[in-house]
Amino acid sequence: MKKIFLLLAVALMCYVADVSAQCCCGDNHSAGMKHQPINMILDADFGSSTDDLFALMMLNHYIDEGLVDLKGIVVDREGEKNAGVVDIFNTYYGHPNIPVGLERNGVKNPRVFIPYNGICDLKDAQGQPLFKRTFDASKCMDGWKLYRKILSKAEDKSITIVAIGFATSLAQLFESKADEYSKLSGLDLFEQKVKAVYIQSGRFEETDSTCGYNMRAASKQAAVFYDKLPQSVDLVMSPSYVGESMNYVPEDVIADLSWTDVNPIKAVYTNYTCDTGQRMWDVNCVTHAIFGDRQFNVSPRGTVTFVEKGEESLMLFKQDSYGNAYYQLPFDSYGSMEKLMDIRRHNRMSK
Repeated sequence: MKKIFLLLAVALMCYVADVSAQCCCGDNHSAGMKHQPINMILDADFGSSTDDLFALMMLNHYIDEGLVDLKGIVVDREGEKNAGVVDIFNTYYGHPNIPVGLERNGVKNPRVFIPYNGICDLKDAQGQPLFKRTFDASKCMDGWKLYRKILSKAEDKSITIVAIGFATSLAQLFESKADEYSKLSGLDLFEQKVKAVYIQSGRFEETDSTCGYNMRAASKQAAVFYDKLPQSVDLVMSPSYVGESMNYVPEDVIADLSWTDVNPIKAVYTNYTCDTGQRMWDVNCVTHAIFGDRQFNVSPRGTVTFVEKGEESLMLFKQDSYGNAYYQLPFDSYGSMEKLMDIRRHNRMSK
């Protein structure tokens, strides 16, 4: 009998330890717990879809919560105003010194769903810029060069990249040579310093193997990225259907920002038509990178092949337990609502 009680006691202790470990890892908002922030680089095509803006808004709050150390932001859509939008957001939310790099040799004239970079030109009643700025966007370092600068200073396998735009700057990084920041090639530097890439791409359905808009728009650069991506770096993909059920409608966005008159997201939603089918696709890469698999249903591991066909480019997934890639599976209705409400909760928070 004593032996049985002893075994039960040991089992209970193991259970408590396991739950505690899960809580420590899974609940980054628990009081009194210290968490190592994720060293992150955000790579996004600011200037078109608003889900990028919500991803950046949440990252600024996650910085305050001690969850993220945002080492830099790469804007992979050409245009200084697109870097200016990032400057406005980071300055508004109190993190003006995050380095920002800008794509200058990428996709030419990509589709713009919502031309919200116009908030850079908004004025207040006195004719002054509505939003404070911190830097001159014309002086931003090229995106691929910023990657090299940040990675050269990082510890090995310490950087997580969240890629929610085109693969242009990443492809340019892969093809870059030794410079003043590192003697390594871009590909070797990436492999040495990066542990995972969370990317918005693909569909991986039986009847649909398309690669998604971001990859189609820069299909040649995407082919370079997927072909050269080191197998030692995890690739976690968020297919477009995962975010399609997360519909943050404009009236709810405005209602959630009723606490303020001057806010960059509110300015976008009051000055532009944002009811264009936008969904919260990109935010899922951010939250997955920070909170891990426990908040998502995921596929088995495998390998992914990019088939470059321009607008008809494909991404093919092959299951392999030794593979470096896997992808998010769709949420049920409760999961989608839970994720959407978390975005809304952060949007209601003051800076």
